[in-house]
Amino acid sequence: MKIFDIKNLKYSYPNSKEFDLNIDEFSLYEGEFILVLGKSGSGKSSFGRIFSNLIPKFYGGSIEFSKLEGKKASMVFQDPEKQLVMNRVERDLAFGMENLNVKRDKMIRSVIETLSYLNISNLKERKTTNLSGGQKQKVAIGSVLTMKNDFLVLDEITSQLDPKSADEILNIVKNLNENLGYTIILIEQRLDRVFPFADRIIYMDEGEIKFNGCKKEFLRSSYAIENSFMPPINEFFSKFNIFDVFDIKSGRRILKEKTIDIKKYLAKKSNIDLNEENIVELKNYSFKYKNEYILKDLDLEVKRGEAFGLLGENGSGKSTLIKNIANLLKGEGFKDIKGEIAYLSQNPNDYLFNDSVYLELLFTLKNKNIKDESIIEKTLKDLDIYELKDKNPRDLSGGQKQRVAIACILVSNPDIILMDEPTRGLDNLLKENLGNIIDRLKKENKTIIVVTHDVEFASRYLDTLALMGNKKIIDKKEKHLFFDESLHYSTDLKKLFRNFNRSIINIKDFNIN
Repeated sequence: MKIFDIKNLKYSYPNSKEFDLNIDEFSLYEGEFILVLGKSGSGKSSFGRIFSNLIPKFYGGSIEFSKLEGKKASMVFQDPEKQLVMNRVERDLAFGMENLNVKRDKMIRSVIETLSYLNISNLKERKTTNLSGGQKQKVAIGSVLTMKNDFLVLDEITSQLDPKSADEILNIVKNLNENLGYTIILIEQRLDRVFPFADRIIYMDEGEIKFNGCKKEFLRSSYAIENSFMPPINEFFSKFNIFDVFDIKSGRRILKEKTIDIKKYLAKKSNIDLNEENIVELKNYSFKYKNEYILKDLDLEVKRGEAFGLLGENGSGKSTLIKNIANLLKGEGFKDIKGEIAYLSQNPNDYLFNDSVYLELLFTLKNKNIKDESIIEKTLKDLDIYELKDKNPRDLSGGQKQRVAIACILVSNPDIILMDEPTRGLDNLLKENLGNIIDRLKKENKTIIVVTHDVEFASRYLDTLALMGNKKIIDKKEKHLFFDESLHYSTDLKKLFRNFNRSIINIKDFNIN
């Protein structure tokens, strides 16, 4: 049964001189799982806002259409900060039902069931302001589920979650779709986890639907091939003209059935020659917040010129650790930092308060007393946002804001770059651009420390990975060794080749034309 219909829709945000959405035709059917893909700024989030009536009622602007009708969706935003309105978790989950005048006994039951369903019952009494980014995302999802709407639009809901939590959330979404009949529109950049679930792929560019079809057709399309919109497994098999593999299990079966000489295509691994000098060193370091230790007796060494990754569950102390390195927080114990530090927080909005992108970077230069403004143009071009230089940062998409925030810290040419979830909201091509920048910074003997849940990015562009838990670093190794001993923190190709060749972690381990 058709539940939503769009025909000849054109929409522009306030003050926009062009159409931000230009949809000729789109139909949605009950129980479908739609995966919406596209580059940063392609109109994916705007497309999702149509179904929840946020466009045009909340965002304003001008809209015209010959048909726009159907069932209203509940939406989970890209940034959970925008969705949490109450001061405690259980009150936030009840807020939507209160507005719908749901009876108290039904509200209590719905809140308790949803907390249990999302495995966050322990957060019931917690203040929303004290939650980690991933915990906030779970609460935002819960606040939508309590309203019992069986049509959901989910905008990059795993972007702040660790692999275990992301798998848990996506399995919940899959269950809502397959077993409870929820209709799902999922907007996502990290394809490795979500691609197998999709019934249909929508690919957007410049506010238009460029592709609308099944997964196999999409993998053969130029949109997937030329713009790197393939999960890692499909990226590998496409090199052998195989387009009907959608999960790890079927991929292993293909490897067993077909004669692909893996050894023939393996690339020679180059040794990483790290500087012996420690540029960041902590020993027996502790930090507590309101008499509770977040870090306890932690030891850490990072070399000059090293690209270092911090992984771990949400709430394990990763963000707290790099805030201590950046001297934004001060704990107890030995700490030695050599060089100028630049810090990128999880929320790009923390950096955006000027009237144009160019002025944001200029503000950094003036603050650092740097006279050469030519570095602004170079930095903007490196991050593929030069065309946005005159735009107001608050009018940009989530991925564009993230790149502007990254530009704000790189423009000052620091010695140590600290990044907290820098790939959030970035498509694969933009991640590749960021990875190339990291490679360039390493050649300039800069040190990069990245907090990330994106294991695919970490496997391709970082040298050393550390796992946080129990308030300290519990493991630290060169990335191939790290993934060889990891269970949840593993790449798709590592899982695929586990029983064939344990040294493979990503496509860079192959030489395939």
